[in-house]
Amino acid sequence: MLLLDLNAPVERHDEPYRWAVAHSIIPEPTARILREQLPAPQDLHPAERTGDGDKTYRMAVLPLIHRGAHEPGMAKVGEKWHELVSHLQSDAYRDWVNRTIGIDVTDTMMDIGLFVFRGGDRISAHTDKPGKRATHVIYLNDDWRREHGGHFEVRTGPDLSISPYATVIPGGGRSVVFARSERSWHAVAPVAAHAPQFRLTCQVEMWNLG
Repeated sequence: MLLLDLNAPVERHDEPYRWAVAHSIIPEPTARILREQLPAPQDLHPAERTGDGDKTYRMAVLPLIHRGAHEPGMAKVGEKWHELVSHLQSDAYRDWVNRTIGIDVTDTMMDIGLFVFRGGDRISAHTDKPGKRATHVIYLNDDWRREHGGHFEVRTGPDLSISPYATVIPGGGRSVVFARSERSWHAVAPVAAHAPQFRLTCQVEMWNLG
């Protein structure tokens, strides 16, 4: 069974920063097994930040890899997740990121985690920390409708009263990969309270050494 399709169709964009949407980089049969091998809800760590900081959020997280090393969360997921994590750290995957957004991530350290968003969960507009070189957010839900919320928002600045430059529905085999810069504003819209399932993502973060 194909785990990562590094020849999957890609839509590349250069404005307002370098980002791309890949379609079915994880084929649906594989995504279905990953969903079946998710950890128990009690193994997820609630993460919330409120207030007037530069980034606010609410979600649940299970770290799998931190700076290239296994986290305890790896013991909570199934075999297919272990295979995925291995593939996401491969030279072939790093080359795919380079080809897709034109950023060399050969020498980066990786963080990989499972992020779960329930009704009302969201992330405010931010650009990511300067030490991050690129991020790839892989959506694992098969059927996710626009009215369920939780869209990835490509933004031109921090003001959420301004409409997003573009939005991506977080499901149906889509994933978003983008280069970090001072202009890489992005957000996650709140998941609708009536969404019939949790918003499931595998997130790959590529960090500079040191």
